[in-house]
Amino acid sequence: MKTGQCRCGNRIFFANSVCLNCQATLGRCDACKTLTSFRAVDSAYQCDDCGVSMQPCGNRERSGCNSYISDDATYCQWCGFTTTIPDLGVPENSSRWAALELAKRRLLMQLESLELPPFVGNLQEKHPLTFRFLDDTTNDQGEHQTTFTGHESGQITINTKEADSVHREQLRVQLGEPHRTLIGHMRHEVGHYIDWSLASRVALSDYKKLFGDPDATDYGEAMKRYYAQGAVAKWADQHVSCYATMHPWEDFAETCNAYLDIMAIAETANDQSMAKLDLSPSSDCDSLVASVLNIVVAVSEFNSDLGLQPLLPERLPPAVMKKLSYIHSLRRRSLDTG
Repeated sequence: MKTGQCRCGNRIFFANSVCLNCQATLGRCDACKTLTSFRAVDSAYQCDDCGVSMQPCGNRERSGCNSYISDDATYCQWCGFTTTIPDLGVPENSSRWAALELAKRRLLMQLESLELPPFVGNLQEKHPLTFRFLDDTTNDQGEHQTTFTGHESGQITINTKEADSVHREQLRVQLGEPHRTLIGHMRHEVGHYIDWSLASRVALSDYKKLFGDPDATDYGEAMKRYYAQGAVAKWADQHVSCYATMHPWEDFAETCNAYLDIMAIAETANDQSMAKLDLSPSSDCDSLVASVLNIVVAVSEFNSDLGLQPLLPERLPPAVMKKLSYIHSLRRRSLDTG
């Protein structure tokens, strides 16, 4: 993600709210779209970059949102995507909610930067994206009811336990996943949303050629088969992950997740002056991905030095590259949502 600069010259990172050097108030200005410092002026906060008087988002104290907005709003646009928050009567849920919102803001700002759904025309109005952060529950008979992370018709549900690093690591090991992160969950689920809201509506023919016909395979049966038998042989020749082999919908979502990972690394590399990559929709996807994977090789070596997992695969097969190019091409398509 892009960083900013405090008035004292200190660098501001995505989640910062107070400068550790000069104690200035930090945040993201909704007027000039920058990470910057703010000065308290009367009952408002003046942006040091654009000079506009702003107010902190109403969730600053509750969930750590660092957005600053105009006087006529209570919450920032990013917080407005959340329709259900965790039960804050549960002690650990305050920190879990803050972690969930941080990952969600990072995702939404990336989607806006890339002009992907819901930031396509009036797509948010016609095919809205929303988030629910829910705990497991107990029914009237006292039976445990698991909340499943998933997407349905624009609504993304995340089990709040996914914000618990111990729970998440246990599941990662149990399921044999290379990574399991909150931002990864959200990028995968928003992949389903992009499929539902845009891809299947404007580019279905190419979609079927690359990922398969989602209507030709019953999703429930595909899921049972995957968990009983695992991935198909030589899955890595055609898919970005084992899970992508389960069903065309999961193949698209996993590929979208990988694309968003790659573009996030590319943006950070540009911001840190490690590269000068063309991230525009008209850029050549193959060249862009190849450049990012060269960065990945170096970073993965640093990870190895600390006993951590590789950042991403060092190379991707031609079939996966074609799928990534398809997702890249969606940024140049528009949907008539009128």
